[in-house]
Amino acid sequence: MTQGTWNLLLIAVRPDCQGQGRGKALMRYVEETLTARGARLLLVETSGLASFDRTREFYRKCGYSEEARIRDFYKAGDDKIVYRKALVPQEM
Repeated sequence: MTQGTWNLLLIAVRPDCQGQGRGKALMRYVEETLTARGARLLLVETSGLASFDRTREFYRKCGYSEEARIRDFYKAGDDKIVYRKALVPQEM
C-alpha cells in the first residue's frame, strides 16, 4: 500500500473537442481534488507508439515528467511510459 500515491488510469477528450483546454481542465480538477484529500503523487501512463505523441506532449505540458518505461508492455514494440507529478497543496 502506498501513502498518498494515485494512478490515473484514463483521461480522454473527444477528438472534435480537443485543443480547447478541456483536457487541462480535467487534469487540474483531478489534481486539485486529490491534493485536497492529501494525495502527494499522481502517476499516469500511456503508450510509447508514435500515434500517442500528442498524449505524451499533453502530459509534459501539464507538468508531468517521464518516470519509467517498460519495453514491449502492451505488445512487442509498444512500450508503457509512466509519467509522474508531485502534487503540492495550494495555499489558502
